[in-house]
Amino acid sequence: MRRHLQQVISTLAVVLAAAACGSSSPFEPAPESEAAEIRAALADRSFRQFDPGVDESPRKGVILDFFNGLELWAQYAEGDHAVDEWEITSSEYRIERSGSEIRLHFTDPASRRILPAPCDDCIPISGVSISIRDVFDEGAIRFKVNDPDGRLPSPFPVFTSWTRFREDEIFN
Repeated sequence: MRRHLQQVISTLAVVLAAAACGSSSPFEPAPESEAAEIRAALADRSFRQFDPGVDESPRKGVILDFFNGLELWAQYAEGDHAVDEWEITSSEYRIERSGSEIRLHFTDPASRRILPAPCDDCIPISGVSISIRDVFDEGAIRFKVNDPDGRLPSPFPVFTSWTRFREDEIFN
């Protein structure tokens, strides 16, 4: 009996370890009808996150805007002065899905460094994407910036784990 219980516990440990190690399915393109629903859920919305806080100094900030496609903006500031500021924009984005995770990929992106010295298309951004969970649940939506090759300069890689971004209302 004791040996049987040890075998059951051992088997459960292996199954749980395999599940925790990411035996999830690979990312696949979202069907067009689902991609349209996701785009509609994100259209004209803006999400912001600051570390350690919006009024703290120094702070890093990331903004995701879905007004004309996809924009990812990042800034490092000390007090009231921005020190580093970057943005990546794309009028279109491609949507993939694996289980509950949705991944957005920039299509023909443009990058721009605003501060300290302006430059256009000066960041190699291949492989960079945005992951989303709970896209249809406004109270639970979470984001993650994916930079598998570590190409994004500081302050971009601020939120590499699942983070709740605050949604801002934008007034014209």
